[in-house]
Amino acid sequence: MEVFLFPLVNVTLFPRTTKPLNVFEPRYLAMVREAIATKTPIAIGFIEDPTKVGPVKPGDKVPFVREIAGFGYPQIVEERVNGTLLIFLQGEGKLRLGNVIDKGTPYIVCEGEILEEKTAVQTAEQASLNALYRTLSRWIQTHIPDTNQREIFMRNVTRPEEVVGSFASYLVRDYDLQQIVLEYDDINEKIRFLQRLMESNELTL
Repeated sequence: MEVFLFPLVNVTLFPRTTKPLNVFEPRYLAMVREAIATKTPIAIGFIEDPTKVGPVKPGDKVPFVREIAGFGYPQIVEERVNGTLLIFLQGEGKLRLGNVIDKGTPYIVCEGEILEEKTAVQTAEQASLNALYRTLSRWIQTHIPDTNQREIFMRNVTRPEEVVGSFASYLVRDYDLQQIVLEYDDINEKIRFLQRLMESNELTL
């Protein structure tokens, strides 16, 4: 399928999570509006080294972002008087970015191959998943003072993928480690990896 690429430094989009983004560059403002009008997904490309960002030719892969990316569909939350936007990007899944397609747009359009994940939690990992959920719940209670916002957040972290994605998004402070979590294809591997991070105090608590 075709996806619009939004390359960002230190940003990862997890399936079944929502990423708020401030959009201010004219080309990406146009991209968001076109994505909404044509129902085209946007993929968040994780930039490893900002100094390597540059033009990409049609038919080539984008060399300055990681190949695995989360994708979703944008919702405009706020249109500001200066023309910038606040959007929510609803994570739908993840994909492997392919070659650039020549669409004559100021932003990058790529081929994307959707990657299916194993989402069944093994019995052996259920206790660790429960521990992640409890830790995430404590973080929410501490960092989200508004009662209504807390309740909305908690209603959206009931499924294992939502717990894992939200935990990685908000509690893992190293952005490269967040990307590693995204790239695992089995939720059980993600749970084990996050459990190890929790035990090694590599979290934002």
